[in-house]
Amino acid sequence: MTCSKTPGHENWSRLSKSYPLKNYRFEPSELLVLDLLRYYCQSYADPDSHAWEKAFVLGEKELGPYDGAWVVNATASYIGTIRHERKTAFEFIVSCCEVCRQQVCVTELNALWLVQAARTGNTLAMETAGRLTLDRAGYWSGLDALLVKARHLGSVLNEVFPEERQHGQGRGSLTGFSTGSISKGQMH
Repeated sequence: MTCSKTPGHENWSRLSKSYPLKNYRFEPSELLVLDLLRYYCQSYADPDSHAWEKAFVLGEKELGPYDGAWVVNATASYIGTIRHERKTAFEFIVSCCEVCRQQVCVTELNALWLVQAARTGNTLAMETAGRLTLDRAGYWSGLDALLVKARHLGSVLNEVFPEERQHGQGRGSLTGFSTGSISKGQMH
C-alpha cells in the first residue's frame, strides 16, 4: 500500500483496507517492529529502494548498535519466514508520511498480534495469529517455523524492553486493545 507522496510507486496495491493504529494497544517495541517490517517489505517489493538499510539505521538510532542489530535481525528472520511460508501477497503500508504511518492493515495486524502472543507465551493465540499471518487454515509445517521465529523475536523484545514485560502482564485478548501511544523517536 502506498500514498501519493511516494514517487514512482503508484502501481503498488491500494486495495487494502487499513485501520487507525491508535485503535490498537501496541507497546513501543511492537511499533518499532511494525516500522522494521514495513522497511523489509518495501525492500522486497522494490529492491532498488534499499529500504532494508533504513531498518538497520532505525534500529541503531532507537536502541544502539548492539540491541538495535539484535532486534533488526530477529525482525528480518521473522518477516523472511513469513515471506517464505505465506503463499499469498503480504500487504503492507509504506511508511512514506505521517498519515500513512498512523494506519495499519490486516496482514500487519496479524503479524503484530503473533509477536504479542509470543511475548506473553500464549500458545493458542500464537497458533491463531500464525495461521492468519500465513493466510492458510489447518495445520502445516510452515506454521511451526513461523512460531519459532515469533518466539525468538518475542524473547528478544522482552530482553531489550524489560519494562514493557512488566507493564504488559495484564494485556487483553487479541481484540479490544486500548489506544497506545507512539514515541516520537519511532516516527519518521
